[in-house]
Amino acid sequence: MRDGLTLPGPRGAKCWALLARILRSQDPLSRQQLVNELFSEADDPMGALRWSLAELRRRLGMPEALLGNPVIAGLDAGTEVDVAQVASGHLLDPVPRGELLEGIEVQASPAFDTWLLVERQRVAGDVIGALRKEALRAMSAHDHARALTLASAMVDTAPLEEGPHVLLVKAFVAAGDRLSAHRHVAATEAAFLRELGVPPSAALSAAARPPVTPSTAGVSSIATAESLLTAGRAAVGAGAAGSGIATLRGAVAAAEGAGEGRLAATCLFELGSALVHAARGYDDEGAIVLDAARAEATAAGEQEIAAKALTELAYVDVLAARRECAVEGLALAWDVAAPYPRVRAAVAAYDAVHLSDWGRLDSSLERFDEAIDLCRETGSVKRGIWAMAHAARAAYLSGWLAAAERWAKEAQRQAQSERWTAIRPWPEAWHAHVRLAKGEEPSAVRADLESSYALARQLEDPCWEGVTAKVMGLTYVAEGDVDAAMPWLEHAGTACRRINDSYKWLEAEVQVTDAEVALRHGDGDRARTHAEIALQISARGDMPLLLQRAEQVLEQLRGKVAQPA
Repeated sequence: MRDGLTLPGPRGAKCWALLARILRSQDPLSRQQLVNELFSEADDPMGALRWSLAELRRRLGMPEALLGNPVIAGLDAGTEVDVAQVASGHLLDPVPRGELLEGIEVQASPAFDTWLLVERQRVAGDVIGALRKEALRAMSAHDHARALTLASAMVDTAPLEEGPHVLLVKAFVAAGDRLSAHRHVAATEAAFLRELGVPPSAALSAAARPPVTPSTAGVSSIATAESLLTAGRAAVGAGAAGSGIATLRGAVAAAEGAGEGRLAATCLFELGSALVHAARGYDDEGAIVLDAARAEATAAGEQEIAAKALTELAYVDVLAARRECAVEGLALAWDVAAPYPRVRAAVAAYDAVHLSDWGRLDSSLERFDEAIDLCRETGSVKRGIWAMAHAARAAYLSGWLAAAERWAKEAQRQAQSERWTAIRPWPEAWHAHVRLAKGEEPSAVRADLESSYALARQLEDPCWEGVTAKVMGLTYVAEGDVDAAMPWLEHAGTACRRINDSYKWLEAEVQVTDAEVALRHGDGDRARTHAEIALQISARGDMPLLLQRAEQVLEQLRGKVAQPA
């Protein structure tokens, strides 16, 4: 688009592909590289490239664009590219639907095919993130028509992801259209069974349920809300997530009719936090509730509750690897939480994890130091344990085994002191990674890890189960028993993807590890399958270290580099 007018698109799939390849590249591309990727089968490859570039300049009306070697985009001033606008968080009108270069298929090299796969995932991630952010805002503002439009566009962009469907169903319910909500649930369940072979989680059908306002004769709405809030918190804290969440839903419904802003904000925050942390598969509904808590708290002048809600909203984006949304959300939460050191400790811990997932390991470790210091200063013991457990992973990925072991052991020691059993599998798993890297006896590592895996299964935590199963498999790899290792790695991948709101970094890590092990031991088909899954997840979530590992597996399968010994 230039000066508010949409420019005519190029003719032919190759021209579209060429334009996208140039505009989406971070660095200028040489003509030879473009020929190798797109025109190697032409009778005159370099001539075909020159003709395509000239055609693009003519159609765009920009004679000075797309010149040189390497080729410089050089678009005229005032020209806007739709995917770049979405990447910066600005939604277009009409809202974007579909995928990058949808319907454009070209005869090209494997390198271009891989590039297109990666870019489609990146653009889809940008689109989903922008749509989701605006949909939450629309729902908080009770702009039901816009919320429905945005959620519908999310479904069009990612029809086999559960989260967009949950948001659309919640938008129908908020608009008072319960019939459409139930119809969409039924249609989505049928589509998932048909296309994926498994139904969506219970979070989808739960999203269609209307809120129920509890009442007790002779008792005010405020008293009802306060009592239910206390009971719901206690139940969630005791591990009874289902009953606790049901009670907190009642607290929210009672508080919304009480006209007391602080109470309503508190009830909404506690419910949203429980949906994110205590339940499995409810992050999308949790985000809707947390955003409502933020809005209610802001209106009531309750800045600390607003800061806590913003912090948890950012954490949801970190888990889902919505990178730009996480950057924006963490920065906002940090600013709003300035008067509240305990909240800032949480923001710093989440930010450190986010930086680690993003591949910025040195910055991540610095942020972990800050987070752990804040936790210590504010007496946030459990938050400090959580931060140390995740710092152990970041240090391990950085190759700092001594630091990783120190953090993992300290997290385990404090967790035992606090009797916080539920956190155990994560630091114990990364301690096991360190022990294997140091060359300790794999059977001894495995014997110590078995209880961590069993605990993860009892907790029904897919992340804990996935990471412990992965390292169990690696103990067999270290012994050279690949036949014993592969079922563990397969199970790790299944566990990580068991719920719709899985931790995307871990999901990609397990998939690429499976691919690397399969490649090393000559199972090319399995290596390709898992590398392609890892490629898609890491591309959409902007996880460059995992993306690089997945690309290396695929390059090795194409014979571009030597197979590992």
